[in-house]
Amino acid sequence: MTGGTLSLVQISDLHILADDDRPQHGTRTAEILRQAIPLVNALRPDFAIASGDLVSDESEDSYRRLEELLASVEAPVHFLLGNHDNRVAFRRVFRPAEIPSSEPVCEAFERAGVRFLLLDSLLPGKEEGSLGPHQLRWLETELSAHPDRPTWVFLHHQPLPIYIRWLDQLGLQNREQFLSLLARHRQVRVVGYGHIHQARRWRYGDVLFAGVPALAFQFSTVSQEPRITLETPAFRRFEISGTQHRSWLHFLDGRVVQEPGPLATPIYVR
Repeated sequence: MTGGTLSLVQISDLHILADDDRPQHGTRTAEILRQAIPLVNALRPDFAIASGDLVSDESEDSYRRLEELLASVEAPVHFLLGNHDNRVAFRRVFRPAEIPSSEPVCEAFERAGVRFLLLDSLLPGKEEGSLGPHQLRWLETELSAHPDRPTWVFLHHQPLPIYIRWLDQLGLQNREQFLSLLARHRQVRVVGYGHIHQARRWRYGDVLFAGVPALAFQFSTVSQEPRITLETPAFRRFEISGTQHRSWLHFLDGRVVQEPGPLATPIYVR
């Protein structure tokens, strides 16, 4: 961190496979990640968050391939899991000191006075997501313990409907519990997520909710039925200074798009 500004990058939905040459929906995801890493490194972020669907097939071999690919990232990478992930295989590769259990993977850390809470919305065997009682208690405890710290929360599944029918059926199933919990803790500034393979951005209450494009294939922003597009993959960069922040979308074709500030972001109406 330099000049009092904390910089972080969110990448999501990498969908890595052990076989680099096996295409997925017309893309080779390992090659996309290889293209993205120099762009990430050039930004010199303080850390990166990889927000789920790290691999496509839940296999330990795919996680080992992901580990090899991420070795050239010049910043710490924090992980959370999505519906294509497997907790046991993930732990065996990225947390070898832990017992390779199927318990949710959660993480809390603090940088420059800002708290970051990473949730695991994986619902084994399902594409949709959920936060179990243990995770909700963990989140409540973390938020209650640090009421004076600006806090950012990340999870994989979208906690607000995006009005794309098929994707909303596969979103966070207990969103009301999650949203009501957040409403009790006014220090939450941002909720970041993946899963939807497209950029979305709303204000809901006092919180910015932001979905990020995939570092893989994208999903149509208009089709009410599943439709894959070959739009350019992207990731999001945040710069945080105290309670203020700015963000940009970085596309792999070189475009950098600064996003509107929170007050210029549309209010979500339910």
